[in-house]
Amino acid sequence: MSFFFILTLIFTIFIVLIIILYMKRSRTIFSVSQVNKNIFKHQFYEINEDFKNGVINKKEFDTMKNELSKRVLKYSTSQNSMLKNENKQLNKSIIIISMPLIILLSFLFYHYNGQPGLPDLPLSERKDGILPVIFYERAIIDIDKRISNTKENLDLYILKANTLSAFDKNEQAIKTWIYIINNFKEELDATIYLSYGETLIQSAVNKENQILISVEAKEIFDKASKLSSVETEVGALTRFYLGLYDYQNGNIELAQKVWQEIILSAPDNAIWKKQIELQVEQISKNQVDFENDRILSMVTRLSERLYRTNSQNTDEWNRLGRSYIVLGQFEQAQKAYERANNLNKENLDSLKGLAETMLLNSNKDKPVDEKIIDIFNDILLLDENYLLGLWVIADNEILGNNYIKAEQLLNRILIQLSEGTEEYNLVLKKLNELQN
Repeated sequence: MSFFFILTLIFTIFIVLIIILYMKRSRTIFSVSQVNKNIFKHQFYEINEDFKNGVINKKEFDTMKNELSKRVLKYSTSQNSMLKNENKQLNKSIIIISMPLIILLSFLFYHYNGQPGLPDLPLSERKDGILPVIFYERAIIDIDKRISNTKENLDLYILKANTLSAFDKNEQAIKTWIYIINNFKEELDATIYLSYGETLIQSAVNKENQILISVEAKEIFDKASKLSSVETEVGALTRFYLGLYDYQNGNIELAQKVWQEIILSAPDNAIWKKQIELQVEQISKNQVDFENDRILSMVTRLSERLYRTNSQNTDEWNRLGRSYIVLGQFEQAQKAYERANNLNKENLDSLKGLAETMLLNSNKDKPVDEKIIDIFNDILLLDENYLLGLWVIADNEILGNNYIKAEQLLNRILIQLSEGTEEYNLVLKKLNELQN
């Protein structure tokens, strides 16, 4: 290092001496001009002496003085022009000499203190904040140099672990985190444990191609949770991962409870709160989709078996109908209930299922079809307190202007409902409209 600077210093001094020498040579030219000016002064002096001594008269004196003054003025103007030209030439020469010197020194310093081995990274390639791997590798080299030249420094090891994680060197990052935990026990905090746990998760993602909270990661997050509050970002993320561990192990209700506590405790203006909410929503959606796929698979197998064997089991057709209602496939549900009803016209479950699916498949902007009304009437003969049947028939009676009959049916519904519920208030509103 010292040799490089000594060499650079010698070279710089050499160039500066050349410039100074050139400038000194330039100043010798200016002395000639000064001599000429002194000659003019001497001539003025001699003319003045001749006039005093009577050698020349007044007119001759004025003429000679004026002529000499013109020559002095012309000479001064010429010399000034020459001086400007000489200065321009000097400046140009200094620039010509200095520019290569500046470029050379810049080149030397860049190659000594810079990173000439790094690739250029134009703006067109700077997408999504992704840097070439070589930048991270050089960063690790620099961090390792700083570690070797200083005493045990926790910040440097944390920087190294995070940098390794940034370009997917997770196994090396894990080793660094383990070193930190084993050698800086008095300085450990929740952030360190959280970062270590997230590195374990990322390592599992790279291997299994899925987010997996291992037992080891769970233990790390437990330690982080004990050192952090749920209202902080570190504490919230730590508990989110603990909830995810419960979720992956089948404790869905416990996981949802943990996540709900995080969301309720987080400050409203915290950016990370929204991120956790989105994660929980996505997990819940995935769970619903998974359940729907599972139910659909089971229903499909049941449907294929019943239709293939032309089953004569009314209960199984009713079960198929209920399953299709859960999936929102009302046309398929109606077909299943029709098969069950054809097997047993007095089966109450079949009648209710058929009436409900036919009602769901009907046009909501038109009065209920008479065929559906007949089925609901048949159901009320078997179950006089069937709420949906009472409501549909009461509504049909109102359309026929049979208000007394409709009021009786609505009262039969009202006595079965708890006061203050949404359904109770709906029926009560309908009764008040009839009475008014």
